[in-house]
Formats: sequence, structure tokens, C-alpha cells
Amino acid sequence: MRTEAITAGFYSSLHHGDFPKIQILTIEGLLNVTEFAKYPDMAKGGLTFKKAVKESQRDAQSKVL
Repeated sequence: MRTEAITAGFYSSLHHGDFPKIQILTIEGLLNVTEFAKYPDMAKGGLTFKKAVKESQRDAQSKVL
């Protein structure tokens, strides 16, 4: 199981570094706070999606007709 998790590779975040794609954690470790999932802290300004271009209401209505 651990070998498969390691061979899955890493997710590379431009702003936050590398994180394992598959992480093996135990319930006991999570409850005792001795283990925790490693992931990018999105509160530090990470964006997951591009902002959509806003359409004016007239443009949206003319496309429907």
C-alpha cells in the first residue's frame, strides 16, 4: 500500500510546494493529532479557478433569442 502511494507521485503547487497525491493516514493518528493530511493552504491566497468573464444582461438576453 505504501509503495503504491509513493509511486502515485506528488501534486506540485506553484505557491505551496509539493504534496503527496495519495496519503495513508490512520484514524488513531488523526484522533490523537499525531498524523494529518498535507495539502495546500488555500487561505494564503491560492486560487483554484479562473474568474469568469461577466456578461452584460443585454448580451445574455440577445443570445437566447
